[in-house]
Amino acid sequence: MTQVQAKPIIVKPLAKGQITIPAVFREALGINADTLLSVSLVDDHLEILPLRDGQEALRRYTDEEVSRFLEEDKLDPKLAQKVRDLLRPGQL
Repeated sequence: MTQVQAKPIIVKPLAKGQITIPAVFREALGINADTLLSVSLVDDHLEILPLRDGQEALRRYTDEEVSRFLEEDKLDPKLAQKVRDLLRPGQL
């Protein structure tokens, strides 16, 4: 891992709360467009950690659970199929 200066870099959140992680930090931590991040509120600050391969980032739902959720939400069939397609392994 690359050594990074300890001096903070100031960033400003966009209207919807999005921030840009400075390139020097992304490079040092190996964060790219495919990296999932864990964001936690710790006391009075945010902690952002990249999830590494093998870490359980998302809960996996069974086909039965997805079907039940879609039925309970009363989604139209076209949107329900789109959700099913997105929830296939490797799609997220």
